[in-house]
Amino acid sequence: MDGPLINLKTYTPLEMILFAGGCYIWVVVYVIYIRHIMKRRMIGMPVFAAASNIAWELVWGFVPPFTDMGLIVVWGYRIWFLLDLYIFAGVVRLGAAQVSIEALRPRFKPVIILVAVSWAVVYYFFKVEGFDTVIGAMSAYVAQALISILYLLLLLRHHRLVWFSYPIAWLKMIGSGLITIFMFIHYPTNHYLQTIAGVCLIVDCIYIYVYDQRRRSEVDRRAG
Repeated sequence: MDGPLINLKTYTPLEMILFAGGCYIWVVVYVIYIRHIMKRRMIGMPVFAAASNIAWELVWGFVPPFTDMGLIVVWGYRIWFLLDLYIFAGVVRLGAAQVSIEALRPRFKPVIILVAVSWAVVYYFFKVEGFDTVIGAMSAYVAQALISILYLLLLLRHHRLVWFSYPIAWLKMIGSGLITIFMFIHYPTNHYLQTIAGVCLIVDCIYIYVYDQRRRSEVDRRAG
């Protein structure tokens, strides 16, 4: 694919730093996920959010038209997808442990694959029929809302903090937060993006607060 590394005609240097910075912070988050899967054989990402994630990354990383922000962002999306292949394979193998519905657990593998395929079809048509922005922001925040809300629900439902990571909690909030600032700057009149981005940031902050309280309680319990 030909094109500039970064697009400074449409986007300011600050906007590129915010968006690309947030994008590559999420690359670090994915690397931490992979280390957890390899070392602990556990999945900390909510499984149904993971299915939505990999579907979005497939559509926006490999189906034209691509983002106009430049190759640095196009390859950011593609790196997400390539790393997420390992993460999603871990979801298929290990993700049934998150499912509280007994009847669903034996059928978890085909169900989660079907969910991922379904999301890919939804995101594909959302893109090619012109409902999205040129960088995929409208649909990306659907995926982000799933991540933020399901993360919080997973934390509230499960007490096994081994599933969760303090660095991931902060890094995903910072990465998404930088992209949220970009949305407010670059799309000043898109109130949908501003609202859903703001809600996701608030939920991420609540997640960190709840996580910290759970973590402190666990430390106090062990000390007592």
